[in-house]
Amino acid sequence: MIPRRWLTVFAMAAFFISFLLRDAIQRSVIMPLAYLWWLFKLYYRAVPQLILWVLLVLAVFVSMFRLIPIKNLFRRARKIEQKPAIGPIENVALWVKKSPGGIYYKWLIANRLGKVARELLDQREGRVRKGFMRLNGKGWNPPDEVDAYLETGLNGSFADFPQSRWWVKPTPLDINQQQVVDYLENEMEASHDRNRKGI
Repeated sequence: MIPRRWLTVFAMAAFFISFLLRDAIQRSVIMPLAYLWWLFKLYYRAVPQLILWVLLVLAVFVSMFRLIPIKNLFRRARKIEQKPAIGPIENVALWVKKSPGGIYYKWLIANRLGKVARELLDQREGRVRKGFMRLNGKGWNPPDEVDAYLETGLNGSFADFPQSRWWVKPTPLDINQQQVVDYLENEMEASHDRNRKGI
């Protein structure tokens, strides 16, 4: 680090040199800069203010359009419009196609569908669910096998149905899941129609 006294010496030397060369600095640096500033002000005053304001507004718009990727926004909007929203039942239906066929996965899908059914009934009845409870409510009348499937998924466990390699016992989870999905979709449409009519 340079000692403080040396900095003082350098500052005094620079001041002394600039004092000796003040005429040369004024002729080669200050006078050309002053001339350029005078010329800029002359041209600035010669141009009408309206044109300057229009140019300024255009410059602002051009800089905004460069910062915002407009093409990407339109592409995203088109993609969103092309893809309709997937509801909870359709989501589970897609999961059914992708999942393996073990008892745990069957129960897991039944559990998800049971939760969808409970949310549907809670919204329809305007209630807040507390703990485990059977699926019931106004207009809720599923076929027996669908009711058993949803109750097993919601309030049962996959451990209630141990499977053996040599002997497989039929369970309420073995029904065609499409039947359950169709029933829940019909109930959702009926609830939507009731809400729209104000019933």
